[in-house]
Amino acid sequence: MNNFEKEAKYLIQTYAKYPIELVKGEGSYVWDSTGKKYLDFYGGHAVCILGHCHTKIVKAINDQSKNLIFYSNVFSTAPAILLAEHLAKTLEPKEYQVYLTNSGSEANETALKIARKHTGKDRVISFKNAFHGRGIPPLAVTGIDSYHKYKPNLDNYTSFAELGDMESVYAAYNDNTAAVICEPIQSIGGLNMAEPSFYKELEEFCKEKNMLLIFDEIQTGLGRTGTFWFSEYLKVSPDIITTAKGIAGGLPLSAVIVKKEFSSEIKVGDHATTFGGGPVPCAAAVATLEIILKKGFLAEVSGKEQAIREKLKDNPRIIKIRGKGLLLGIELDNHYPNIVKECNAEGLIISTSSDKKVLRIMPPLIITQSQIDQFAEIFIRVLNRQ
Repeated sequence: MNNFEKEAKYLIQTYAKYPIELVKGEGSYVWDSTGKKYLDFYGGHAVCILGHCHTKIVKAINDQSKNLIFYSNVFSTAPAILLAEHLAKTLEPKEYQVYLTNSGSEANETALKIARKHTGKDRVISFKNAFHGRGIPPLAVTGIDSYHKYKPNLDNYTSFAELGDMESVYAAYNDNTAAVICEPIQSIGGLNMAEPSFYKELEEFCKEKNMLLIFDEIQTGLGRTGTFWFSEYLKVSPDIITTAKGIAGGLPLSAVIVKKEFSSEIKVGDHATTFGGGPVPCAAAVATLEIILKKGFLAEVSGKEQAIREKLKDNPRIIKIRGKGLLLGIELDNHYPNIVKECNAEGLIISTSSDKKVLRIMPPLIITQSQIDQFAEIFIRVLNRQ
């Protein structure tokens, strides 16, 4: 029995998987069990933000593993404290505090819980085509119909507005609304984003109505869009920011970053998690952030975005490049169902979205011009065959 057969027998199948077994990663490349090399412009769904097995992250993991792999949060550990300090300082002069947990879904669930505790209200405004996780509370604010088959009390607690349309936000509000949760660039939904003025109006409306504004920066944060937070680019100060994906260089970790005026209301026993903030993923995260925050690093992200746009701009089958930084959606003139599989065959990994005409690319922030050239050459060759 080979590994694919064992997988089918022993693992619950929740993904439509490609018949590829990955065994090695280095930089912007991965290798499969046959030795084939792939340029990775998907990054394990935006997780490998600095590529695979970055030497500084590997060293941080190894060094911490030799000293203390794990202890629960009833004791303090330096990596968690240092990570919280790094995250909070990215939002200065505003004062924030940090709660560490394990996944984006858990982070968003925590954010919703904090908002309901603070306001004493139940309802949440979210946006059509947004994705906030697969636990029941995050599914309740996910605006993609195919994720709603589990009936997570959607009608009772969530109203869905249109991203970019403040009139729809006003219509979704009532006196029992605790928060607005916003994925400022809707990744799975097809790389949708609004005009910057919309987010400012949203912030002002939340203040006016005493609602908390939650920004789900699980994919837009950590420098992926060219500023450390996308809210920084928008000049918006959310009450809560959630982040995950690339924060620990590939290890499971997420953070809920809360304005101190709200975090100060959280008391011992209100919330907790056993594994959140473990020393090994936190050490990896500290190493990751120190690289991203190095002077000049993020300025290069915007330049790489422009290089990708330049390479793709003249193909008649490409209608538009959506998104910002290295979170981009390639809108095509039609749905080409085999294009991702054919890119894989040519040694390139990219992704789909819920919009069948939009393909997503989320390459590591460390990609080089030659790798951008390689991506464009393979992608355009495959696209022209469709």
